[in-house]
Amino acid sequence: MDIVIASSSSLKGSVRIPPNKSHSFRALVMAALAEGVSVIHNPAVSNDWMRGIEALELFGAAVAPKADRVWEITGTGGKLKTPDDIIDCGNSGIILRFFTALAACCDGYTVLSGDHSLRHLRLCQPLVDALSALGAWAVCTKGDGHAPLVVRGHLKGGSATIDGMDSQPVSALLLAASLADAPSDIIVTRAGEKPWIEMTLDWLRRCGVEFSNANYERYRVRGRSRWQGFEYTVPLDWSAALYPIAAALITPGSDVTLPGMDYADSQGDRLVVEVLRDMGAQIDIDGHTVRARHSTLRGRTIDCNDFIDQFMLLAVMGAFAEGETILTNAEVCRYKECDRIAAMAHALSAMGASVAETPDGLVIRKSSLHGADLDSRDDHRMVMTMAVAALGARGSTRIRGIECVKKTFPSFVEQMRAIGGDVQPT
Repeated sequence: MDIVIASSSSLKGSVRIPPNKSHSFRALVMAALAEGVSVIHNPAVSNDWMRGIEALELFGAAVAPKADRVWEITGTGGKLKTPDDIIDCGNSGIILRFFTALAACCDGYTVLSGDHSLRHLRLCQPLVDALSALGAWAVCTKGDGHAPLVVRGHLKGGSATIDGMDSQPVSALLLAASLADAPSDIIVTRAGEKPWIEMTLDWLRRCGVEFSNANYERYRVRGRSRWQGFEYTVPLDWSAALYPIAAALITPGSDVTLPGMDYADSQGDRLVVEVLRDMGAQIDIDGHTVRARHSTLRGRTIDCNDFIDQFMLLAVMGAFAEGETILTNAEVCRYKECDRIAAMAHALSAMGASVAETPDGLVIRKSSLHGADLDSRDDHRMVMTMAVAALGARGSTRIRGIECVKKTFPSFVEQMRAIGGDVQPT
């Protein structure tokens, strides 16, 4: 499906934000590793969630919906069985990395693969090497550091070093180390995306796993950890919330509210609110309600590493901000669903923006954007980001292939239309 978006004079009303995918998936994994039964309320149910369930059932867990937006998980007690089929990770980097690490906790061989982006963009060699250092065996079948992967346990513990530019392999290793036969010392080079690591550590604390953390660069994790089942309600997603917030900031006369948001949650993307405020954004938080209004923005230099998923959206904000906006420390964006640095440079240029690509980011000057014909590149964040840009641009913009938006914000089109956005499915 495609969407055609015309510029909007104002957006007004309230937006229903979906639950957070990162918390949902960590809750699902920790429940599958727990002893007994866990209950998860309001998870982000998507293709990734369903693939995750299929994989965890191959590892021996039982997962079933029990009521409206309530799921029950019977855990394995940390004793994973070897899957009797290939684990298809689809388009999900978190499934690939987390389940590669969990596969190292099984005695037999596990095979994992996925779509083109997982087989060619999502690097797994650092995780493969670290698992091998901790006593497991793992190999990338093509010898290029990407899926398909074959993994055999059992994880014994010990010492390993891992590149931390991408947080997912580090989080995966921390989770697996909690099940290892002995304590593990994990040394992280180029430690990045720290809020996502902190979310994983928060889940380890919640479940009683003993570990130490020295500046996100050195961890010691006690092995043979066990925890009981739990009940958890997934908070709403700050990543999704930022798209209607940004749209309100750049469209004249707009005034949008988002109920149910928790600014105290560990999600790193909530920090973008302060970045936008520093750029001049009128964003108010009253309890659990966020209000965003049209604002005059000023360019600035932004280190994007703590909220890397919002790199593309901040690039759009730069096109509407006075002066120059410089986005840095975002090299890991080149290894997501697509090369997000190159993709944003291309898309913004097509819309008339003054934008220059750097090895780890972009330089954007205030520009008068116009409509263009764009491709989603099968990246959910590309769809939402360019839809925001189109709402503030002259003319109309077509975005092709938007089905991928279901990954994190299934009702994005409907919600943007509900507040007055001229967003038409075709």
